[in-house]
Amino acid sequence: MSKKEDKDKKVKGQEETQEIKIASANEQEENKQTEFEILKERLQKCEEQNRELEDRLLRLAAEFDNYKKRTAKEFGNLVKLANENLITELLGTVDGFCRALDSDETKKNYESFCQGIEMIYAQLREVLSRAGLEEIKSIGQKFDPNFHEAVGQIESDKYEEGRIAQEISKGYILKGKVIKPSKVLVVKKGQKQDDK
Repeated sequence: MSKKEDKDKKVKGQEETQEIKIASANEQEENKQTEFEILKERLQKCEEQNRELEDRLLRLAAEFDNYKKRTAKEFGNLVKLANENLITELLGTVDGFCRALDSDETKKNYESFCQGIEMIYAQLREVLSRAGLEEIKSIGQKFDPNFHEAVGQIESDKYEEGRIAQEISKGYILKGKVIKPSKVLVVKKGQKQDDK
């Protein structure tokens, strides 16, 4: 082979390599464009999903806000009218008191007046009992700070130390919750004569 042929071969090889490089660069450029288009499509889909999710979120937030307002209103009405049934039942007792106080006969006959008041008191206790009110038993019971409030101590031979000897005011439980503890006097140990 002559130098010229060798040179031509080299030039031809270089041209082929150059063509391959150009083809490869074109192919890479096409691949980049294709990837760019794919990424662009994905971005558009993500933006659509984002808009849909944002819209759903806004609707859910609005629904939740409406729910909160509705339940607050219902709770307000419930609180406002919670004692309606109890008050309605107590009105009969109030009417009984009015009749007893307005009656001319009660002024003449004190004994029948007292009986009427006792009947009204029994009616009142029945209404409160149906509403879930219970009296706390105190006298003779062991002192319990959950149910009783000690206002003093007293000596007693009838009850042992730590028991309740006297009730100053009644305590009440409403549906399992102490709403007013009993005010009581608790038995204390008597001092021995030697100690004095």
